[in-house]
Amino acid sequence: MKKLKNTTQALGKEVLPISYPMITTYTQHAHLLSILTHYECAHPWIFSNYIQLFINKDYKHNWGDFYFPLAYELRPSDACKWITTQKIHRDTVTAKWDSVIHFIIENINSNQYVHTMVNYFYVPLSDRYNKLQLHHDIFVYGYDLNREILYVSDFFKNGVYSQAEISFADFDLAFNTNHLTTNHDYLRGMVYLYTFNDQYQDQFSFSADSQVHSIRNYFTKKPPEYWEMFNYEGDRDRLDFGMGIYTTLFNYVKETSDNKSQLDIRPFHLLYDHKKIMTLRLKYLYDNRHLLHLNQEHIDEFISIEVKARILVNAAFKYNLTRDRSILDSLHTQIRDIENEESIFLERWLKQVGIQ
Repeated sequence: MKKLKNTTQALGKEVLPISYPMITTYTQHAHLLSILTHYECAHPWIFSNYIQLFINKDYKHNWGDFYFPLAYELRPSDACKWITTQKIHRDTVTAKWDSVIHFIIENINSNQYVHTMVNYFYVPLSDRYNKLQLHHDIFVYGYDLNREILYVSDFFKNGVYSQAEISFADFDLAFNTNHLTTNHDYLRGMVYLYTFNDQYQDQFSFSADSQVHSIRNYFTKKPPEYWEMFNYEGDRDRLDFGMGIYTTLFNYVKETSDNKSQLDIRPFHLLYDHKKIMTLRLKYLYDNRHLLHLNQEHIDEFISIEVKARILVNAAFKYNLTRDRSILDSLHTQIRDIENEESIFLERWLKQVGIQ
């Protein structure tokens, strides 16, 4: 890679604002929410959307997620008007810019975050470094010309989402080395550019009642409206919605016990993320006096559920490390306990706010 001249920007450094995201199960949420969490004006949109869940009943597809009214091929950023999204093909980047680093610097200078696939075999930050040819999507939010580094976020080690630094040379190699035959490119060959749209606050309409009705649909395991309009025919019968995630997790742990396989941590973390953002949602509604039938005791009750969901994630991690099958028995008990506690809470609270 050509050595960059310090003529790109007089300041030599630009870092776009981010905060640690409210949700980190998948990058499609974590990268987007790195931006949105930073801007308090965007929080009502977050709390209005991250409510419903869906998950494969047999979990053979290894997929469960927060529901957005979009086709699978689209991403939450496409539905978020707080973000202006542009997409440019990787081939255009390599054809029009003499280095991906110049491309990134140009876009960061234009207040555009960069989201792209790179090969983690060449990313020293990653626990896949020099071990596994595998592409993953990385989020770039800044650069420093003097140190020749980019500021990036992703799940680099132990499945933990974090912010870090990578050298220009390492990123250039990771971007340009083509091993996408080893795994699916879910950005479909595109580089995503995000700009925060602060003008949307004049258009966004917040509704506490809509949030409560969405929570009720989660509680009653109701399939989302227009599901089949956006998704594949027959999917509904293969999926559990809302609190049905507990049944799926219970069955998944039982299957794991039968075949002695490793647990996929992601669905457990998805459950924890859901409880975490539910706590934040209740705090927001209470602090802004959006609901009369909401008090600090309700929030404290849900914090207890959130803590237990976090303990569940840690127990799943512990099982993978030890393969102690008694932990799986404990997971069964914990799943049912959390489900029961959340069900009691939501049933009582929804009655208090007048939603049967």
